[in-house]
Amino acid sequence: MRRLPFQSLFRTIVSRLWRFGCLGVLAVAIQGYGSDLTGLEFGPPASWVKPHFFSLSSANAPDPGADDQLLLLERQINAADDETFFHSDKQILTIDGVQNDSTLKLEFDPNYQSLTWHWARIWRGGQHLDRLDTNRIEVVQREADLDEAMLNGEKSAILVLDDVRVGDIIDYAYSIRGHNPVFSSHFSAAVPVAMEQPAGRLLTRLLWPRKKELYAIGHGCSVQPITVTGKDMIECTWDFQDVPAVPVEDSLPDWFDPEQWVQLSDSKTWAQVNQWALKLFESANASAFSQELSGKIAEWKQIPNREQQIVAVLQFVQDDVRYFGIEIGDSTVKPADPSTVFSRRFGDCKDKSLLFVTILRALGIEAFPVLVNATVGRDIANWQPSPGAFDHCIAQIQCDGQIFWLDPTISYQRGPLSAHFIPDYGYGLVISPWTTGLTPIPQTTGLPETTTTEYFRLGMVGQPATLKVVTVTSGRDADGMRALFATSKQSDIEKIYTRIYSDTYPDITMTSPIDVQDNEDEDSFQTTQYYSISNAWTRPEQGVRKVECEFYPTAMAGLLKKPVDTDRTLPLGIDFPEHQILRTEVIMPIGWTESTDEKTITDPAFTFRKLYQSGGRKVVMEYEYQSLADSVAPDAFGDFLQRIDQSSKMLGDTLTWSTVTVMVPQ
Repeated sequence: MRRLPFQSLFRTIVSRLWRFGCLGVLAVAIQGYGSDLTGLEFGPPASWVKPHFFSLSSANAPDPGADDQLLLLERQINAADDETFFHSDKQILTIDGVQNDSTLKLEFDPNYQSLTWHWARIWRGGQHLDRLDTNRIEVVQREADLDEAMLNGEKSAILVLDDVRVGDIIDYAYSIRGHNPVFSSHFSAAVPVAMEQPAGRLLTRLLWPRKKELYAIGHGCSVQPITVTGKDMIECTWDFQDVPAVPVEDSLPDWFDPEQWVQLSDSKTWAQVNQWALKLFESANASAFSQELSGKIAEWKQIPNREQQIVAVLQFVQDDVRYFGIEIGDSTVKPADPSTVFSRRFGDCKDKSLLFVTILRALGIEAFPVLVNATVGRDIANWQPSPGAFDHCIAQIQCDGQIFWLDPTISYQRGPLSAHFIPDYGYGLVISPWTTGLTPIPQTTGLPETTTTEYFRLGMVGQPATLKVVTVTSGRDADGMRALFATSKQSDIEKIYTRIYSDTYPDITMTSPIDVQDNEDEDSFQTTQYYSISNAWTRPEQGVRKVECEFYPTAMAGLLKKPVDTDRTLPLGIDFPEHQILRTEVIMPIGWTESTDEKTITDPAFTFRKLYQSGGRKVVMEYEYQSLADSVAPDAFGDFLQRIDQSSKMLGDTLTWSTVTVMVPQ
């Protein structure tokens, strides 16, 4: 399932439809270069369009070091004619701006859209230079999403501008007519109000049929359009001038969009959206199954336990049907026939979910596809209902009085259904005849946990040390480790592990292959590594009569990393859920001072614990980190940062002894 119009909709518009001529790298699956101009025309805008002109007198200066300055960003939409006019004016400020903005790229889908290029010109010294040379435009089919296992069929009309200089204003406009027929007559759009870069003017004009309802919700803003009512149409205009840049900070939560925009939709309720989705996800009846699929369903029917049936089908769809989406035309949203997906052994999230649900229904198990937004998560509850509000599809299963939320696109999940992890999708639209609204998706029970135990045995100075590392993972972490070893060469994994330890112990070598134990019934995955360290004891300075051995929890330090922006006005995203335990046991060559120290740092977003214990020849250092929330509010960030600093200062220990001391092994 490709990302739909409202999947971070504002960002999609800015980055894809209004790229301002920034082409980027084209070395990705280019097909049919310059060979087919189907769907591309040249001419003036339609008569209903009222183009605007840029102004150089903006109250907002460009960001320091910016390569360009946005003067005008204009979009006009005629909902009745299904046509949208785009217009962009940008001034080039630096040589890098010349490099980045001198190639115009207009994207469209020839399966259901036509593109009309109106003009491309350069303004220099009050004069405009025409650059729309129709003989120099190339149309390429550029499968930019191929790295994400998706084939979308989109094309790009590309024009490389001649003689662009610093100070020039690049001015171009085009129109796109048509929309994906899978959305039927449904309408959705986003109105930009403020972006990450300042803008001289942001203008959106909409012509809307009087007899049709239109709904709008502001995100991060509260603005109203200027409205003019005509005989058949209503004209709505959102016109913002001298728009300052929206401040953006690093490490924002996935669900938080700092930009301001207005969401438009012609759907009033989620029940209406559900009725639209029901037609797309109509499951095939048993008589329509292929012989191959029917035979496989007959095999699954022989499994005596219903949960075991579900597990068997889920593992097949997750692991044996690879993820790949053909997102062309109505296949963007409409799932493929289950028998086809079963036969070809590939599909995207909606294909795999419908196949999974269809098989379970044939087994007499109640199951439904569920549309979710994996990007905004729970914030979708604040959106206006729209068919374009979703970017992912999972499944809801009802079995023996229990409800399970399962994701057929997550591979290598094992254990009971109750332990299967899914991300925090927040809410979903369960596609069933009884659905009237969004359904809350509860917190998953298959929470991740990783426990790593390091067993060091140190020799005398100059003698090699040994290290045994046992890592036990469960839940989501076990799924990830299982996938890692199933899809990667073990020798490559061993090199990565060795490289991590070599940052602290340069003379470390792995002495035997990693031992792997996979307990699928309990969904746990264990690895054991064996190392030899030639010189574990080192001298901090030449001539100093003491040696030391350092122990530092690198993975734990990554969880306690501070963001770049520490004077925050926006929420901070936290890796959640996360639970890691690191226990380091060191057997010393001599007896060690007896000592015990344990500290715990607790914050609403995380808890951190450290234990240090020594006595006899054994020293133990244990760390535990668990995230408790997925974000930190700005007003709580100061306390959070203080506790991160406190926790970070507790990381690492260095064992030191004087070489003057006579050391007698015990």
